[in-house]
Amino acid sequence: MADSKPQRSRPGLVEGALEMLAASWGYLRVRGELASIEGREAGLHWLKALALLGGALVLLPFGWLFLCLASVFLIAKAIGTDSAWIWVTFGAAILHFGAAYVLFLKVRSFAKLPLFPATLDEFRKDQAWLDAKTAKRN
Repeated sequence: MADSKPQRSRPGLVEGALEMLAASWGYLRVRGELASIEGREAGLHWLKALALLGGALVLLPFGWLFLCLASVFLIAKAIGTDSAWIWVTFGAAILHFGAAYVLFLKVRSFAKLPLFPATLDEFRKDQAWLDAKTAKRN
């Protein structure tokens, strides 16, 4: 007895590949749109954070300056002479310059350390390997 159901034609390889490509493209497009939206939101978030950090970095030196001035005048008042504030200010300046010099020396020692030492070592190994390969050919 013959089957009365009509045979459904199967899609060919090309049609199946095109459908898969279209579905993949749609998936990537939607994911790209989502990443774009989130990227804009993240950009605004970090822009706000940078603005706040910039404000803090502007205000911080002023706070330190006023703290130092208040300390100088409090110490001078405790000493009790009219010219004590001059010497206390001079001492505070010497302390600050000394601390800055120590930090400068520390930064200079950091600058002597090579950046990316493991990467540079791998490049040297690669170069040695290439040199050995070239020497074998010649």
